[in-house]
Amino acid sequence: MKRRDFLRLAGVSAMSLPTTALAQFNASRPITMIVPFPAGGGADILVRMLTKYMSENLSHPIIVQNQPGAGGGLAFGQVARAAPDGHTLGWVSTGFPVMAATLNNLSFKPESDFAHICNVSENPFVLVVNPQLPVTSVKELVDLAKARPNTLNFAHNGAATLTNLVIELLKIQAGIEVAQVAYRGDNFSVTDVIAGHVQAMFSNSPVALPHVTAGRLRALAVTSPKRSSAAPDLPTMAEAGYPEFKAVVWQGFSAPAGTPRAVVDRLNASAREALQAPEVVTRFQELGAERVGSTPEELAQLVAREIDVWSDVVRRSGVKAN
Repeated sequence: MKRRDFLRLAGVSAMSLPTTALAQFNASRPITMIVPFPAGGGADILVRMLTKYMSENLSHPIIVQNQPGAGGGLAFGQVARAAPDGHTLGWVSTGFPVMAATLNNLSFKPESDFAHICNVSENPFVLVVNPQLPVTSVKELVDLAKARPNTLNFAHNGAATLTNLVIELLKIQAGIEVAQVAYRGDNFSVTDVIAGHVQAMFSNSPVALPHVTAGRLRALAVTSPKRSSAAPDLPTMAEAGYPEFKAVVWQGFSAPAGTPRAVVDRLNASAREALQAPEVVTRFQELGAERVGSTPEELAQLVAREIDVWSDVVRRSGVKAN
């Protein structure tokens, strides 16, 4: 083979390599996944399992950094300001568009300062109560709330958070008045429901279901349009009499805007591969999290759509952030 023909063929082969193979990470720096929730919550459980397998298939360390506060504003401000090289990522969820809809003093632009990478999973909230509360269904809970206005305490994760808006949705659709108590995260709030300090909450299913199985909480319904495969005996809120009541928690991760497409594609491929690991499949199913594994474009479209949806809910409910 002539030298020029060899070089021409070599060039074609290099160009045909997938872009994910060309993206490299700095061996002296780990990838940091910033999670806008406290350690031990539903998001934290999922992200730590996913990044364990991503780290293995990337052959690169990934550390998880919990950065709660300001409705996600602290965490995503840090991501938005980071170098767009794939070494700083942010764990996004339904709370990201809620943050965008409720906070107007952010130091970044939620609509344009991020390169969205992969929608990892979706799961419902579970409406749970302390087992000592004399209710076994959504109807009985609503009847009790109507008989005793503002005496039932619902936990949530802060004013204008998704968990706050879901309670507001129940109040509107069921015509009830309940008291609300704010916590720093669902791992804190669920502890107080178990102890009986508050009576009820909408908890992320990865946090709630293990306590339901152990008998520490009583589950009444899930908020997804369909029943959860992890708790098939639980009715949906629609089946419980509220056909317009739907709230799904989706979770994924993003990078700063300007991150090279080759890096985005490599991280996306890594996440999708990790979602196929048998331990991930089993654990996500146990926790009521449906694996998704979207493209970057699909997550970007979801984020834009959800910002519109929750902005409308915030306008209608009048809820304001602290």
